[in-house]
Amino acid sequence: MTPPALAARSAPRSDPQRYSRWRATVLIGVHVLIGLHIAHWMIAGRSLAPLELNELMYTLEAGIVTAGFLLMAAVALSVAVFGRFFCSWACHMLALQDLAAWLLARVGISAKPVRSRVLRVAPFVALFYMFVWPQLARLARGEPLPRLRVASSSEPWSSFVTEDFWRNLPGPWIAGLTFAICGFAIVYLLGSRAFCANACPYGAAFGLLDRIAPGRIVAKGDCTNCGMCTAVCQSGVRVHEEVQRFGKVVDANCLKDMDCVAVCPEQALGFGFRVPAIFVRKERGAEDRSPSRASLAEDLLAGTVAIATLLAFRGLYDAVPFLMSLGLGVTFAWLAVLTRRLMTRDHMVFRGLTLRRGGHIAPAGRVLGGLAAAAGLLTLHSGFVRYHEYRGDLAYQDTRIAVQRRDAAAVRQHVQDAIAHLETCASYGLLVPIEVDRRLADVHAYGPSPERTLIHLGRVLDADPAAHEARLRRCFRLIHDGRLDEAERDLALVDTAAAAPPGRAKEDGLLAHCVLAHERLAAAHAASGQDGRALEHRRRIESLRAARSQ
Repeated sequence: MTPPALAARSAPRSDPQRYSRWRATVLIGVHVLIGLHIAHWMIAGRSLAPLELNELMYTLEAGIVTAGFLLMAAVALSVAVFGRFFCSWACHMLALQDLAAWLLARVGISAKPVRSRVLRVAPFVALFYMFVWPQLARLARGEPLPRLRVASSSEPWSSFVTEDFWRNLPGPWIAGLTFAICGFAIVYLLGSRAFCANACPYGAAFGLLDRIAPGRIVAKGDCTNCGMCTAVCQSGVRVHEEVQRFGKVVDANCLKDMDCVAVCPEQALGFGFRVPAIFVRKERGAEDRSPSRASLAEDLLAGTVAIATLLAFRGLYDAVPFLMSLGLGVTFAWLAVLTRRLMTRDHMVFRGLTLRRGGHIAPAGRVLGGLAAAAGLLTLHSGFVRYHEYRGDLAYQDTRIAVQRRDAAAVRQHVQDAIAHLETCASYGLLVPIEVDRRLADVHAYGPSPERTLIHLGRVLDADPAAHEARLRRCFRLIHDGRLDEAERDLALVDTAAAAPPGRAKEDGLLAHCVLAHERLAAAHAASGQDGRALEHRRRIESLRAARSQ
């Protein structure tokens, strides 16, 4: 018989931080590698193409095998065997969410995940919309599925080595807003890893693959059902209940961060291989024994707000990416639920803040109501602008088709629609995307006020001085209006790029358009009796052609 003291010394001791320290080290290493990747591109001018999962969309669209697509395939294979280790040990979005939860905990706020039946479906809807629907639409149009191929570095969208590192990534401002919404706001409102559970389409795909994975958190000893494993799970998994019922965790939301294994006082949990969860028969509702924290009415409200927000913000100002709009949809949806509770309950506390007491709204509740009102107004305004962007884009495309067909009546009809909608965007939008000004310049050229073309081309050049095509278009318009000195100043700025050797000019056909502009200027000067200035432009034509041929 083993003495009690010896048994106590030989018994394994739990170390709650055992895996979290390793996981934090790995996640820091991932971000260091990302930083080195960007630094190499900035120094060398070219580097390995972005290792981003969203590159999968371009592979499915054009068939070009990219480094991001290969990463996605490797991750999917690992999830199908070992489970969702990638999500908690290598995903930068989860690292951001865990950082937000840790910071909230430092100020005494426990960001436990909430549950909504409708929002839990959102990632699967996003998964279908991003990856399945485009292929079904392609087949419905009678188009074949893309064939996979490797693109060389000389092609605009190369497979592995590229000079355009940000080709499929948002700019710094949009990236910062995305991180703030999906990494902090959503964690505060819906709890830790709420983006993974309620918005991320990649998480939905990995959750489906996790169902067939033999790698699981399993019982390796006698469980006393203390519930400590469930208490530390940041993904909201009922670990102790599933281990008791199945001998393993079957919930696909388990991200294998191993905190439950580390905290177990009996060291009864571990990682092992068992029959995949897909073969486990569960009672109806057994996958979520804790009741949803949202009522049916609240779920319907959340779903309506999420859809409205997604439609209002996705692609707004040619800047808001799909994942950011998903994060906004989930955040605003739960903000609407909290506002409904604020208006209907006598007493309400959220994240340690008393929002309503004894039927009266507390100051913190007024702040919540103000945020909800601001979110609602922003969504309505964004939906208004997005609607006119959408209608303006359709009319713009119809205008281009009518111009190609030389259908004057259709051109007049579609130009009026395009100008009306796009000018509304320019007048009422919080900002005016450069593409809106480009399209307004196009349609005004065929409309009743062609002189407005110069206004919008000027805005394009203010935003992008290297927009040679826009500068040349303004040059031609100025020549048409007889403003030759201004046209010559624009043309002089484009000449250098046009004279670059083949392959270095940023715009196709730049030389031909410059030559044409010089020819028109030469003709205009000759017609006004300024033969000397006309000769200068003819000589410039020869020098451009000579420089390009070297």
